[in-house]
Amino acid sequence: MAALRLPRAPASAALAGAAVPHHLPNPAQPPPMRGPNTAHLNALLTAYGRRGRIRDAQELFDRMPRRDVISWTALLTAYADAGDPDSARLVFDDMPRRNAASWNALLTLYLRAGGGRFTAAAHALFAKMPAKNAVSYGAMITGLARAGMLREAQAVYREMPQQWRDPVGSSAIITAYLRAGELGMALRVFDGMVVRDIFSWSSMVDGLCKYGTVSEARRLFEAMPERNVVSWTSTIRGYVKRGMRRDAILLFLDMRNEGVQVNAMTLSVVLDACSEASLVREGIQIHGLIIAMGFEMNVFLGDSIIIMYSRFGLMVDARRVFSFMEQKDIVSWNSLITGYVQNNMIEDAHVFFKLMPERDAVSWTSMVVGFANRGCMREAIDLFEQMPGKDAVAWAAVISSFVANGDYVNAVRWFRRMSKEGCELNTVAFSCLLSALGSLAMVNQGLQAHAYAVNMGWVFDSAVHTSLVTMYAKCGRLAEAHCVFSSISNPSLIATNSMITAFAQHGLAEEALKLFSRIQNDGQRPNHVTFLGILTACARAGLVQQGYNYFESMTSVYGIEPNPDHYTCMVDLLGRAGFLAEALEMINSMPQKDYPDAWAALLSSSSLHSNLAFAKLAAQKLLEMDPYNAIAYTVLSNMFSSAGMKDDEEMLKVAQLSNMASKSSAYSLIIQENTNTD
Repeated sequence: MAALRLPRAPASAALAGAAVPHHLPNPAQPPPMRGPNTAHLNALLTAYGRRGRIRDAQELFDRMPRRDVISWTALLTAYADAGDPDSARLVFDDMPRRNAASWNALLTLYLRAGGGRFTAAAHALFAKMPAKNAVSYGAMITGLARAGMLREAQAVYREMPQQWRDPVGSSAIITAYLRAGELGMALRVFDGMVVRDIFSWSSMVDGLCKYGTVSEARRLFEAMPERNVVSWTSTIRGYVKRGMRRDAILLFLDMRNEGVQVNAMTLSVVLDACSEASLVREGIQIHGLIIAMGFEMNVFLGDSIIIMYSRFGLMVDARRVFSFMEQKDIVSWNSLITGYVQNNMIEDAHVFFKLMPERDAVSWTSMVVGFANRGCMREAIDLFEQMPGKDAVAWAAVISSFVANGDYVNAVRWFRRMSKEGCELNTVAFSCLLSALGSLAMVNQGLQAHAYAVNMGWVFDSAVHTSLVTMYAKCGRLAEAHCVFSSISNPSLIATNSMITAFAQHGLAEEALKLFSRIQNDGQRPNHVTFLGILTACARAGLVQQGYNYFESMTSVYGIEPNPDHYTCMVDLLGRAGFLAEALEMINSMPQKDYPDAWAALLSSSSLHSNLAFAKLAAQKLLEMDPYNAIAYTVLSNMFSSAGMKDDEEMLKVAQLSNMASKSSAYSLIIQENTNTD
């Protein structure tokens, strides 16, 4: 059995020098010190421990003329805070007397270390404790919950004496339930609490933000007898996670108006709200507030500001913030590189990648994704092959890049290679595989993949669940797609969008519209993809008025600006129904009037209704954008033939050019094939 690898001690402890356990002989040990009394020395010993100065703490302990239980507990706590459970246990075993604090310090350390060995050690220690108190029970419940052992945590809570449950024990079990997503159980404990502290209130507010509704969380937040920075920050974060970023900013302003002192975490959450909602002006103001409050040297906030400016596309500002940072960690470098990649500035990203003092998996993966997004798959793969210690995330990035570039065959091949090379498969790579199988209509392999997902317990993962729905829909297996979708009680918006799109593509508009109503009733906010599916459903079913109402509601109700694809759906909807003039008017109202798909939709509708005038206009527009668009000429030529008319001379020239282009392309392919054949 492989030896257990323990976590390294914090850097501060390592820099101070490896601590010499007190029980080992030290030939250079100084004589006992005289002067300060034991209480003063205990205070100094505690201070050394809190600052991570383990060697100083050990030397002070060794020189103390008298040691009491507080001295021993302070040394034990120092090792515990440094994350050294083995040394802490040696101190604990040598203690002449132990108090509740020493037992709790070692117990908490074991539970924090995690893993089978230390969780078992915590169980054994807890069972031997001569006098458990509220802290002991709370630590045990929290540690077990963190290890995913909810049933064991419940057992400890039931064992806990009633007088100690509130607020420490109840707060711990509430956190345990929320960690497991059991909102109902957490609410039951919270409602039964006689005494609540600010931690239990804040935990419940955070839980409602994550698993309930923001309105419920806000009501509980307003009912709090006292609110601190944690409860304010939890509620603001809840708004951000639910996509209500402007509400998050308004709540932050309320927090400021009430005089609550914000911290770095609060400011980071607000920066996220600004960046995710593209609130450039507000984001710049928050940056100014950070400087005014003296947080500009905070590395954590500096990283958040770089990310925000990168999302705004303001890479000059992001780089300026990076340059002014006195201390840069690897997250700072990765944030800047990722920003360049996201803004399609791969050359700049590569420059900073080469300058990095150290690189981690995120650095390498960002560059791989950057080259792949540019369509430079050869460079992406070359970089991937150079990457030391390829992890599952990097593999998934390559597979995802093949899918994004439409190379589904290679996506499947690389997934198989990932499996053969012994890399642990993850849900991201598996979801990409499902996407590739769906695009290739490989339904049999898709069924096998579904069975594998069931065996791995991945069917409840949001990404896998959504990919299964999409895969079956692309393969034309609507019944299986709906079966998978219905198996989840609370499907994500992404999964619902996939099902709406599937119904739309199969002409089942009524079912698609029912799902849209379900989204509204569940309090979810539809997004661009939702409306794309709904408008497609209306177009296929000829629901002109309903489709127009949905299109109007995008901006008036949901504040979503239609993109060219939404306009194209409306052109298709109006054109299919014979409203060609209105369809042309819709194109002319588009911000981007030279969108080929919109004109192609008008051409298709014109052909459907045999309207040569609109067809000729649409074809001319398409040919202006792409003179070699043979499809435009072919459709128009067929319409001329059907009407017993001769083709326009101009159209004939275009046809000849298109024919030459297609022959040239074919000739090039033949040449390449011949030259590659030896």
